[in-house]
Amino acid sequence: MTSIQTENDTVLFSEKFGLITDKQVIITKGTKRSKINISAIHKVNLIKRRVFYFNITLFLLSLAVFAYTYFFLKSEKVEMYYSLLFIGIVIMIYSIIHKFHDYRIVIMEKDNSSHEIHATQLHRKSIKEFYSSIIKRIPKKTKEY
Repeated sequence: MTSIQTENDTVLFSEKFGLITDKQVIITKGTKRSKINISAIHKVNLIKRRVFYFNITLFLLSLAVFAYTYFFLKSEKVEMYYSLLFIGIVIMIYSIIHKFHDYRIVIMEKDNSSHEIHATQLHRKSIKEFYSSIIKRIPKKTKEY
């Protein structure tokens, strides 16, 4: 995230997500831009969700390697049999251990409109910085008794 100092305020710039000024958050999605006033933001959430598709695919691939090894090779080629068995075990262990996450920032405005920003594991650092920059700019709520 790049920070640019102007005469009136500091502008934070992220190539992937948009701009943050002292008064606005400008979200970039391809060629579309959404402007949100900081004063109009009611709530901001960062949601982290685990993605299992890759894990399930690898697990099924390891089961296919085991099935092929058992039904088609049996004990004809001992070196090939044990190497495929080892590869199947490694793929199965990796499918259980591997973690991949999907990140989403949800910005709720006071008029109940919402804006979402999506990112994958590859951009987790920049989406967390973008989220924390928005949180720092939102004024704190005062408690009324």
